Amino acid sequence: GLVENYSYFHCPDNDKDYQIFGPSHLQETADAYGLKILARLPIDPAIAAACDAGKIHEVQLPEIDACCEYVANAFKE
Repeated sequence: GLVENYSYFHCPDNDKDYQIFGPSHLQETADAYGLKILARLPIDPAIAAACDAGKIHEVQLPEIDACCEYVANAFKE
């Protein structure tokens, strides 16, 4: 599966999402390779800080939980 990092920035001032790096081509890539899109992760200073501190496992984000569940299920026999 695919995870798009820095997919968008969610502005807390106006509650809108902005694609800082331009439009996503994730769907086209997933289709070309027959892969599932697992998540589109936002640009989020809290996520970056957790990564830098080695504490990404403490981040509560529904997208990450869904990725973990998908991967865990993929390896069940």
